[in-house]
Amino acid sequence: MTGIYPLPENPTSADIIRRSIVAHPSLFREALINQAAMHDDYSQLTINARAAQGADASKLACLRAYDFVGCDNLTDDERAAEICKDCGTMVVALNVACKLQCLPAHIRTAAAVSWEDSK
Repeated sequence: MTGIYPLPENPTSADIIRRSIVAHPSLFREALINQAAMHDDYSQLTINARAAQGADASKLACLRAYDFVGCDNLTDDERAAEICKDCGTMVVALNVACKLQCLPAHIRTAAAVSWEDSK
């Protein structure tokens, strides 16, 4: 991929998340908050206790990613690495980053599948 913030040929989840941190941190954080709100709404509306628990976990993962993106005492690489330490946090951040970057689903899937290898 060409451009001012290029990705490697086979980007990891950390590569994709880092690109959103570098290219548009405010927009990335706003999108993470919006995603957290969507999960919160779902957890409040569903009558299925397990679904509500999953939605709450996703909401908290979004908020963790939001906090790491805004952490001033970390470098961009460290922010991405912290987000990628936890699978749930990585997944929500990766989904949001891929949407913001208009990346196709196969790139997101390949990055998510290779998560264990990139830690």
